Amino acid sequence: MKKQILNVMTILLMTSTAFVSCSKDDKQNDHGETPANGKYILLTAEWGVADGAGYYAAYDKLPTGSVDNIGGLSLQARNYGGFRTYKNWIFNRQTLSGETGVVQYSLSANGKFAQSGFIKCGTSAQHLVVNEKTGFYYDADRGKTKIQKFNPTTMERTGEIDLSSVIEKGAGISTNVTTGEQTIISKEGKLYVNITYASEKVNGSADNLRNYRLAVIDILTEKIEKVIVHPKAKNHGRANSEFPAWIHGSDGALYLLTTGWDTNEDRVMTPQNSFIFRIKAGETDFDKNWELSATDLGLPVGALLWSFRELNGKLYVDASQDKIILPALTNLNTNIYKFFEVDIKTKNVNPITNVPLTVFGLSTGNVEVVDNQVFLRVVDRAKGLNGYYKVNLATHVGEPAFNITRGGEASGFIKLTGE
Repeated sequence: MKKQILNVMTILLMTSTAFVSCSKDDKQNDHGETPANGKYILLTAEWGVADGAGYYAAYDKLPTGSVDNIGGLSLQARNYGGFRTYKNWIFNRQTLSGETGVVQYSLSANGKFAQSGFIKCGTSAQHLVVNEKTGFYYDADRGKTKIQKFNPTTMERTGEIDLSSVIEKGAGISTNVTTGEQTIISKEGKLYVNITYASEKVNGSADNLRNYRLAVIDILTEKIEKVIVHPKAKNHGRANSEFPAWIHGSDGALYLLTTGWDTNEDRVMTPQNSFIFRIKAGETDFDKNWELSATDLGLPVGALLWSFRELNGKLYVDASQDKIILPALTNLNTNIYKFFEVDIKTKNVNPITNVPLTVFGLSTGNVEVVDNQVFLRVVDRAKGLNGYYKVNLATHVGEPAFNITRGGEASGFIKLTGE
């Protein structure tokens, strides 16, 4: 448990990490054929192993019962706490050998994963794939107020966008500014990139001293159209986390989450409520009239919202039933997290029942939507629970879907599109 808490602290609180260059010359690309139909992908992680080993495995059918995630069709990889996907590609931030950057894996016709692309960096790179030809990532060594462009098909850097023209300067405004280390998101042809004004006392920090700001950029023209400012939030997600802490809703809105773990100039934590906020469909500014906080779920002030997904106009959220002890985080990775269904329009809340309390979602998250079903990650080490529950959407009752017996802890479950 001590190692687990140290891993959590490392992933979530390394806000002074220096970023090193990502090089076009270091790119690698070797795509294989992709299957005609989508496959279920399960990532497991051996958190107690020093090198952070994990296993990606592909399944033709939805896993059920007891699952051994180490086999002939599994790929050993660095788990780095999770992954992101686009169609038949999986992306994370570290290769098995320990090199960091934007790492791409593809599923070949024989059903096995292989590393198919890599843009080398000195440390983890916040990144986004918009389409097969367009992607973006953050590389402080190329410019702390720039974001880099890349082609996800060839895994080559293709240019950059300079945001220095919209950086504010003046008395009382920090000059330690970064863009894109927290947030790079696309919506309706626009790119949203955070502008963070961190303490002068740290390097590469994601601890924003001002309210949360996003530059709005037209993707086609690369023109910076404006900067929007949220009235309450200071930070989005965690910069070093693979879990994005944002989703596109079926209503066309962009939903984002803040932990509320904010700090002041002296890096002393001055927390506020954890909550979800949004930019509505057809709009390019924050919706000042909608948010979802822990207290809306009937939880105490200081409880933590972490992972969430959307299905049929409902948000499925995991949140701590107790206040998180800050700044020590001594109860962060204990079994205190439960699940809720929330109607986006009415904010009517239904607790998900018959699901054991689980641990903190780390960079993995605890909620997934697969085949229009909601799956909840449930890990209780003392009870031998290590897998996913499936939710009956009509009754809000969970039931075991599958439990992992080998390969490490459940660290992600998705389905590739097969496209």
